[in-house]
Amino acid sequence: MKLTNKKKIGLFVLIFTLTVSFVAGCQSDNPSANTKETTVTDNTDVTDMNYAANYLPDADYGGYEFRIVTPPNGSYNLMSLEADVEEETGDILYDAIYRRNRIIEERYNILFKSIVVDNFNVCLQRFQKSSQSGSDDFDMCMLLPQSAWSQALEGNILLVNNLPYLDITQPWYVHGVNSELSIGGKHFYVYSDECLNLFELSYCVLFNKKLTGDMGLVDIYNLVKENKWTMEVFFGYARSATIDIDGDGVMTEHDQYGILGLPSTVYPPLWGAGGVSLVGKDKDDYHVFTGENARVYAVMEKIYENLCTGEKIYFDGIFDKSTRFGNEPVFVPINQFAGNYGLFYVDAVSVVPLLRAMETDFGILPNPKYNEAQERYYTSSGKGWINCVSVSATDPERTSVIMESLAVGSKNFTIPAYIEVALRTKYSRDNESLEMLDIIEKTRTVDMGFSIYWDSIGSPYTYAFIDKDKNFASLVEKNIGVISREIDKSNEAARNLE
Repeated sequence: MKLTNKKKIGLFVLIFTLTVSFVAGCQSDNPSANTKETTVTDNTDVTDMNYAANYLPDADYGGYEFRIVTPPNGSYNLMSLEADVEEETGDILYDAIYRRNRIIEERYNILFKSIVVDNFNVCLQRFQKSSQSGSDDFDMCMLLPQSAWSQALEGNILLVNNLPYLDITQPWYVHGVNSELSIGGKHFYVYSDECLNLFELSYCVLFNKKLTGDMGLVDIYNLVKENKWTMEVFFGYARSATIDIDGDGVMTEHDQYGILGLPSTVYPPLWGAGGVSLVGKDKDDYHVFTGENARVYAVMEKIYENLCTGEKIYFDGIFDKSTRFGNEPVFVPINQFAGNYGLFYVDAVSVVPLLRAMETDFGILPNPKYNEAQERYYTSSGKGWINCVSVSATDPERTSVIMESLAVGSKNFTIPAYIEVALRTKYSRDNESLEMLDIIEKTRTVDMGFSIYWDSIGSPYTYAFIDKDKNFASLVEKNIGVISREIDKSNEAARNLE
């Protein structure tokens, strides 16, 4: 698809902003997996060790300095980057990270050390240079998913099956996402609960309770619980909420909308919620393009008909310019929503803390299903950072022990601190939102076309909506050459990697 320079720049800024401001289904390759045991206690106090990986060894690493390359804490908005915290401060999340790390340090006689670099680009440069030179410069390095995938294709990442103590069948791994990340039966990397950012970048729908009250809408929470929260209901409510406030006959920033958001936080999460993926698997677990079947077209056309034709019910924070609500696109929809100018705000969970000062109550919902016949809800995720291990790692066994300890420790401490305490008590406005967060967490998945293959697949589909081009079959025809080359490249690399 041919894009204007203006649009290329706009979408680049959008994706960069969202990526930096916002990885199971397979049995472990460890031969001792069948002898592993997991302990789950009945005590739900978030300060207790509710989960334990009893298969991890009792090892003493003699004060070893476990090095993790990261960008600076706080360097990107809406993104948790803390690999370590030096002291307790009273902040719920930071104190949870502090406790997790001190327990691991005590058990294995290690010291965590954060190697802080300027940004994610420098992380990538450090990782690539160290891997290709065979240097022992760090134990783990934090990479964005597209960077991690590219490094895996180059053979620079140590595959999961070469990290003997990672058991990705355990409950501290994100199975719905990791099952999609496998390729040819191999995992280049996997997401555990250590990556809090993966949950932060799970997409949801926020709704304004003042507007639902003014409109006399039925209890949306019950619709979700009764499996009746569908696109038809979602778009119908949005249409009813859209009002030309100033009466000038043109929908502008001065009016009220049914839906607020940004292109990549609205379109891909909605088609993912409809139960379709643009990249799937063949019988041998290799990637295949799946963007040209009838179900995909039906879901895409449903979204197109409601957001791109007829009455304007959606304010696009990138392409619908705003000065009234700010000049920074990523924050325009937030400001509109907080000012009661939109019924629904579609974005990642990470925006919830930003609405703490919002005077009007709001609720949290999963994205809607395509229709009631769809068996379950799907929550798009998979864009969070990932800690990767270089092929030049000198002691993969030790690294895997610490990685697994961080994963189970995060299940015990950081995830409860963020979800159970911070989101559920500090930021959310009602108990029903807590149930919705449970659904969002448990239904996370990833469309590889929205993440790894964004440039060749996700972006052209998103621009079809932006450009008001509903000929999705023609879109496939125009892009199938590039799409096939990109997917073939990944499949071939997976066949050659051990």
